Amino acid sequence: MNPEEIKARQREERERCIRAIVESTAKKKLIVAGAGTGKTFTFGRVIDHRKGGKHLAVTFIRKLVADMDVALKGNAEVKTFHAFCKKVLHQKHGALELVHFLPEIVQKDAVLLGLGEIDFPTKFRILEDDSLIKFYLERADYYGAVGFDDSVYRLLKEIQKAPEILPNFDQIVVDEFQDFNPLEVAFINELSKKGDILIVGDDDQAVYDDRSASPAHLRKLYVSSEFKRFDLPFCGRCPEVVVDATNSLIQAAIHEGHLRGRIAKRYECFLDDKEVDSRKYPKIVTANCTTGKNIAKYIHREIGCIDKDDLRESHSEGSEYPTVLIVGKGHYLREIEKQLRPLHKQIAYTPSSSIACGICDAYSNLIPNDKSNLGWRILMELFLDEGVRQRMIKASLDGKMLIDLLPEGFIERHLRLIELARAVRSKEVPFADVTDEMNQSIGEEFTQQVSSFLEKSDVVVSEIDKELPTICLTTFKGCKGLSAGHVFIVGVHNECMPKDNGHINDVEISQFIVALTRTRKRCHILSNDWWAGPRNKKGWIPAFERSELINWIPKALIEDRGKLRAADLK
Repeated sequence: MNPEEIKARQREERERCIRAIVESTAKKKLIVAGAGTGKTFTFGRVIDHRKGGKHLAVTFIRKLVADMDVALKGNAEVKTFHAFCKKVLHQKHGALELVHFLPEIVQKDAVLLGLGEIDFPTKFRILEDDSLIKFYLERADYYGAVGFDDSVYRLLKEIQKAPEILPNFDQIVVDEFQDFNPLEVAFINELSKKGDILIVGDDDQAVYDDRSASPAHLRKLYVSSEFKRFDLPFCGRCPEVVVDATNSLIQAAIHEGHLRGRIAKRYECFLDDKEVDSRKYPKIVTANCTTGKNIAKYIHREIGCIDKDDLRESHSEGSEYPTVLIVGKGHYLREIEKQLRPLHKQIAYTPSSSIACGICDAYSNLIPNDKSNLGWRILMELFLDEGVRQRMIKASLDGKMLIDLLPEGFIERHLRLIELARAVRSKEVPFADVTDEMNQSIGEEFTQQVSSFLEKSDVVVSEIDKELPTICLTTFKGCKGLSAGHVFIVGVHNECMPKDNGHINDVEISQFIVALTRTRKRCHILSNDWWAGPRNKKGWIPAFERSELINWIPKALIEDRGKLRAADLK
């Protein structure tokens, strides 16, 4: 076949695949398809075909909500998994506060009560019903809050007893099923009773190993007779070399004994969309910098080589995406961001932070309600010693409010500070007028935190300069739901990606595949010999070994730029 015949064949087959999904009368449908194959576009076609009615689209990834909302043209309710559960609980029980650090608070209570360190999120995720779950739910009720996992658990248990709590839908769409855990799978099973359901996933993109998720749930659906299976084999995002590299990497992984039980699927570059990019960027670039700190210099140099057509396309109205995406572990991202920020105006990086709560969380609860048990519990953790905290938590088990249990002087002091905080928040007084009193009461460090919390102004979103690239830095997990023109995958060596070349795990393979398939134009895979240099205080340091993952990509698909020193990157 010549190129035009191949494109004609692909167009016809892609439309046939989509039409089969859209026109199917099956109540339960399953799509297993790779990255960039038009899943969101297909959702829109499915919803359009229903011509009205009540529809729901649930995604695991927050970043995909806006994209799905656009694709579905406002014809469906689009929610993240936890936002949907919170909404239904709110409708049944009234206002509920979703608190990300609630499990940490309840765990501290458990320790103070002699129950030990308990991993409550995992208990919920694997549906481990026991007395400790009951303890958690009682403490959560006491604090008037729900966490991410327990909100799903609560709603699941309620709808198993009273299914009418959930509304009926004409069409339900569930995305990213490969990243669901047993709790979420059980919930989707109940949701599937409320309307026709379309589940979508890709076991090659199962990137979460820290929340009891498993691609086994998707694989189980695939082999069951309950769901009618469909394919979307054409990738309209990545150039041909990235699609070929992904297929080769997967086959090499299987040959090495990885990805057992993987669902076989076609993955083919859709040339109608990607022929120009495939010719322009026929190879994946690899390079080995001497040190990790030189990687930013390499990236800066390559950003300067991005042509105007690529830049213009990344800013195209209605289909904007980052010009550059940098994917790696946190210590690489922090160093790269530090070096690139003075050189590039439009750079976005939000480091992951500890879920630990602080004084601002206490004030956000106490300013609207100075009797908030959650607010006082946070202040207890910050300002009272362990013995006092233990007595207060034991005393609170009979339901008495913390404000009625805490030492009188402690209550009076903080009520005064809450009063001052309200005055600042309502702009009755400037923060400068209360700074001295707060410093004397809680110290300068806490006062500074409260100041930034109370005086934060509305975020002003600056207009994008379309003459300049936009740059996003994110982790291997964080890049799910993103795509970019030029992708730089950093730290691809032994002890980083992967952790151990001799024992690569399936999650690392999937994370690498996800990073690779974010690419719309060109992908750079970067390794380094050392982080800072070949010596430290203890002497010479062995160089890192290049990642075996790179070796799984055929050399014919790679432009290897070899070893690069700082002098080579000027």
